[in-house]
Amino acid sequence: MEDRIIEIIKKLTECEELDRNTDLLEEEILDSLSFIELIETLNDEFNIEIQPTQVAPNTWKNVINIANLVNELKSN
Repeated sequence: MEDRIIEIIKKLTECEELDRNTDLLEEEILDSLSFIELIETLNDEFNIEIQPTQVAPNTWKNVINIANLVNELKSN
């Protein structure tokens, strides 16, 4: 799942250097538009519904945290 999330983020941001630990916020990889596109893509790709206002901001820090969120939502 992490690899797929990395692929999605690379496609949305055109960022080439990205791994599961990259700080997406500190490195300014996700801006407001790519953030919304990421949520929409994750919702479609994994058949989940992410409510951004109900997710801790730290969730978007790296791919590990995002994958944990997706796994949690898929198990519900």
